[in-house]
This record gives sequence, C-alpha cells and structure tokens, in this order.
Amino acid sequence: MSDNQNSLECNTICWGIAAGVGVVAMVMLYMVADFSALQAIFTGGLIGFLLGIVLSLFICRGQKAASDLHSDEKPAQRYAREAAEDKARRTGSGGASAPAAGGSATAAAASAAGGAAATASTTPSSAFQMQDSAPLAGQKDLSDRKGDWKYDSGQDASPAKAAAKPAAKSAAKPAAKAKPAKEAKTKRAPAAADGKPELFTSPSEGAADDLKLISGVGPKLEQTLNEMGIWYFKQVAGWRKKEIAWVDDRLRFKGRIERDDWISQAKILAKGGETEFSKRKKK
Repeated sequence: MSDNQNSLECNTICWGIAAGVGVVAMVMLYMVADFSALQAIFTGGLIGFLLGIVLSLFICRGQKAASDLHSDEKPAQRYAREAAEDKARRTGSGGASAPAAGGSATAAAASAAGGAAATASTTPSSAFQMQDSAPLAGQKDLSDRKGDWKYDSGQDASPAKAAAKPAAKSAAKPAAKAKPAKEAKTKRAPAAADGKPELFTSPSEGAADDLKLISGVGPKLEQTLNEMGIWYFKQVAGWRKKEIAWVDDRLRFKGRIERDDWISQAKILAKGGETEFSKRKKK
C-alpha cells in the first residue's frame, strides 16, 4: 500500500506543478504576448496538460522503478501480491475461500489424471502384443523341395563337346579379308642423254591442259611451251633435273621453273586438285 500511496502523491505533485505552470503561462500570454483571453486560456491549458503528462511519465515512473530496485521484494512477487490484495478486497473473505477450494479440487483431479496416465503408459495393452503371422499358401511345399536342384557348370562335359566349342567359334568368325596385292610400280624410262623430255607435236590425249593455271606461266609462256611440245600437266610433273635444265635453256627467263615450283603445282593439277593460284585464276 505504501508504494501506491507514494505513486499517488508523486502524480498529484506533478500535476499540481503542471497546473501552476499552465496558469502562469495563461497570464503571461494574456498580458505580455497580447493574446486574447480565450487564446491565453487554451494555450496555457495545453501547456499545463502536456507538462503534467511529461512529469508523471518521467519522474513518477522513474521513482517507482528506483523503489523496485531498492526493495527486497521482486517486482513479479509484488505485482502478484497487489493483485491478490485487490481481488480480496473485491470478493470478500467468502469469495476468496471458494476459489481456493475449487483450485485444490482441480489440482487433486489433475494429479489423479496424471497418475492414471502414467499407469496406463507403463502397462502394455494386450491389443498391441506381437502375434505370429499365419503361414503363407505353399510355404510348406516350398520348404520341402529345397535342395532338389543342382547347378551344372559344364566342367564335367565330355572331351568331344569341349573340342567342338573352339571349332564352332572359329567357324563363326568371318574369313579374314584378303589384302589387296600391291600395285606394281611402273618404272619410268631413263632420261635422254641430252635431257630432252617427252614432247608432243600436238595434243595427243584430247584437249590440252590450261598451263596458265601454273603460277609463273602466262599466255606468252604457254604458247612457247606448246610450240616446244608441252601440252599437259603430267608432262611438267614428270620432269627431272636434266629435263628441267633442257626446258629452262629454251625459255626466256632462266630459273623460273624451280623458282615458281612448277613441278609441285603440276603434280597437284594433274591429279585433278587445285592450288591456291589455280583457285584465284578460275575466279
């Protein structure tokens, strides 16, 4: 009860101070600030009201918290005690005894229920006991026939059968493909003593090849080669050193055959292939 009295006294003091400040504010606003009477009363009352709320919140609540810290009784215990005192004042002595009796009866019933539950949990029910399952249909017949079969690995087979297996495997394999015989290389005729290559007076195997597809051979040089009897790529591709020298001596520009590599180009063109120069030339 002392805490409630202290709180009430604190709130009374705070609101008294706020009311005094509000009255002073009314007077000052009316006399100094030239407020009208109604404006001064409203403004002063508002100032006093706000000040009272602030003082009660900060001063009285802080004072109550400090008292709670210094008191030996814990806040939870104090709040429970105050609630019990308020309830006792409202209901009286008779009303207080009835709930107490009801509470004791409830506690007794709860303890009895807990004991019964514990007993039920420790005593296994007969409904949940494990029972042997009924034998399946044909189970006895299957157990009687165990061990009647025997695995035959085939190791004790007759020697004739064992010899027949490799023969069957060898017969199943396809016959090895016969390797084609190597084509006999045609030997080239030896070069002439003076190095003169094979020449034709005119195209003997159809139309002449376009020798201008060889890099370094222009229209004039192609005409010169045709006059010499050179019409095909295969003729140029088969030249040897003596034959290159023989043709080179009869050309206007010496060393062009080896410098432009006519032989390699002619070999590709004679097989139907294309060189970089021949591709650009045909565009």
